[in-house]
Amino acid sequence: MKKIRAFLRGAARSRTMIFNVALAVLGGLELVGAHLTTLLGAQVAATILLTGAIANMALRAITTQPIGNR
Repeated sequence: MKKIRAFLRGAARSRTMIFNVALAVLGGLELVGAHLTTLLGAQVAATILLTGAIANMALRAITTQPIGNR
């Protein structure tokens, strides 16, 4: 139980995890209602999600501590 709590506390402070949750919510909203595509167009929506994936890779590259150590 302590390991799970440590993981969740660390995840709440992890830039990578927070960003991934936001990106997943954005992608999920797109699947459910096509909000981004309707408002911005397909190319802009794809660019936003692609930029998010690249930013995720950059965050992962600079993250050095395991989540449990945070």
